[in-house]
Amino acid sequence: MMSGYPIMLHLRDKPVAVVGGGRVAARKVERLLGAGARVFLISPEIAPAMRDILDRSEIVWIKSKYQRDMFNDYMPILVIAATDDERVNQTVAQDAHRIRALCNVANGSSMDSDFSNMAQIDKPPLTIALSTGGKSPALLRALKAKLAEDIGEEYAILADWLGTYREDARGVNGSQPTRQALYQDILDSDVLALLRDGKPVQARSVFQQIVETGITQ
Repeated sequence: MMSGYPIMLHLRDKPVAVVGGGRVAARKVERLLGAGARVFLISPEIAPAMRDILDRSEIVWIKSKYQRDMFNDYMPILVIAATDDERVNQTVAQDAHRIRALCNVANGSSMDSDFSNMAQIDKPPLTIALSTGGKSPALLRALKAKLAEDIGEEYAILADWLGTYREDARGVNGSQPTRQALYQDILDSDVLALLRDGKPVQARSVFQQIVETGITQ
């Protein structure tokens, strides 16, 4: 497999089509909804997992087998082919490419897909994505488990604090190198250790002290 180009797609309010109603499709839909996409589901039947999603989400369900050029009515920018019929998946991919939409064929040939999904660890606002280029799913699972254990909620909390400071500091606190040095001072401090030990008040105090010192320099 050729190396890929990792990106984070911004799908909020963007039309995305998922063809298939099984468990694999349900996992894809769940992720897409989490990204804020407008999901069009095409499938004559759906699995219980998908029904649960439909019951609590705003999804347009086209209760039909996929037919040639169905995307012309919805013009998705992204398409997921997740049926258990290889020929249908190939047709879906062809139609997606015809309207210049990116397409992923779940469990299919990489030749039919424009992208592959990566293993993902979510600790909002942090998202950590992993890939072995299709070489070893077992290694990927092991890496994901290890990172999920090693990277605790303290990193997510600090990311929020740094994000807020970054917005406030633009145009106020000197040059980019100066701000970078301040960020490094925060990372080298006891902030993460204090958060890990369940001491958010003390952690915030250390964080604020470093920020205020940087502002006055």
